[in-house]
Amino acid sequence: MRAPVYALLSLCLAACSVEGYGETSEEIAAADDALIGGTPALESQYPSTVAGPGCTAAKVGPRHFLTAAHCVDDEFTATVHPAYGPGGSYSVTADNTPPLSPYVNLTIQQTYIHPEWLEDCAAHLAGGATDCAVNVLNAGHTPDLALVVVNELSPTIPAAVVDGAPVAVGDPVVATGYGCESPSGSGGGLFKLQNLSASPSSILNHPGSYVSGSAINDVAAAYVLTPGYASSTSYASLCPGDSGGPLYRQSSTSLVVVGVNAYYTFPSGWSGPAPSQTNWHTRLDTGARYPVTSWLQALGVSVINGGTAPTCTDGVQNGTETDVDCGGTCAADCANGDSCNTGADCTSQNCVAGVCQPSTGTAPCSNLCTSPTAFAGPSYNSGNLGTGARCFETTANLSGINCGNFINGRSFAINGAAVTCNGGNITPPAKRNGGYCFQAAAGDPAWAYFTTW
Repeated sequence: MRAPVYALLSLCLAACSVEGYGETSEEIAAADDALIGGTPALESQYPSTVAGPGCTAAKVGPRHFLTAAHCVDDEFTATVHPAYGPGGSYSVTADNTPPLSPYVNLTIQQTYIHPEWLEDCAAHLAGGATDCAVNVLNAGHTPDLALVVVNELSPTIPAAVVDGAPVAVGDPVVATGYGCESPSGSGGGLFKLQNLSASPSSILNHPGSYVSGSAINDVAAAYVLTPGYASSTSYASLCPGDSGGPLYRQSSTSLVVVGVNAYYTFPSGWSGPAPSQTNWHTRLDTGARYPVTSWLQALGVSVINGGTAPTCTDGVQNGTETDVDCGGTCAADCANGDSCNTGADCTSQNCVAGVCQPSTGTAPCSNLCTSPTAFAGPSYNSGNLGTGARCFETTANLSGINCGNFINGRSFAINGAAVTCNGGNITPPAKRNGGYCFQAAAGDPAWAYFTTW
């Protein structure tokens, strides 16, 4: 599923374009022939990277796929291409080797392109340009970034997080993609990756580069730069099809995204099709030239080390939430149809294939335990629970809970969620089916109890 990865593309290279994309410069023609290096990824490596329609992408939320703007835009109208509008098809796979299978067929809810990219494209067209296929080279060097939000869940593909901490020169990063594997544009469909280090802006100052002067620093303010295969065969170059692929920060978690494959420069004096000299990856951090991190977070992407700290009332899915403002560590459980990880994320306590499903009952302990002991008032003492598993339910309004001797193998859950309970007071969670279900697992010690009020 992963292939070396440097498929830059802001030029809307053929492999990552949709109908309507045409080559508009010699640079684009050259870029269409680039990408080599990298190492085939193992099945377990970077499973959030997916092959999408023509481009690579990264899953960064339960229904969110991060890719490059030039993969999904209409460069003749400065809008989202009709193929990526609501109701369009977005099929992805996280398979490693060709022929790629299976694909998950998803339906597009909405595709978002960073507004600065669209504004710059519109201005370019208003100025007389026939298209803005190489929008990244306009004076603003705007972020080549898009987010495809789909209707369906894809629970077999894990979601990565976007890291808002800036990538410093010398920081180790990993480029990933499914693009072509030779300067001639052949190969592709194999997921590859390459360990690299972020480079200083001076890397753009080379023979054949089409960026010079103050533009060099302007590009570095919007893009993470890495060395391509043409500068050393120990590196790798982006190639058509790698566009939109994630650049990861090398870390113990491996699913921390810091950039998106977008563009590149080529060397001079190369005989035949050339691999890139440099690779450009759209910056996603809080120090970037454009407000990319906050834009992504507002659309529901999980962001760490930047933006506004997520809360359970901010109207977007973030933090530990499994859907918007519910599940995870939020007090509010998710409604039927919302996404979930476990039953505890759902009001129904019934999570099936990542989606909250209706409960099979209407009592607090439905789907959790059978034949619970019911109590009516808020003040209740269970007495000695013995060593067997026990469950209790009530529809009373509770203000506090306390328990003792739930140690040495005993465990305790309220409304399906495990709690730490041995002497300290517990604030009751949100009601489930109008009340509370208390469960004590079997085990030692024999003397264990809980009280409510």
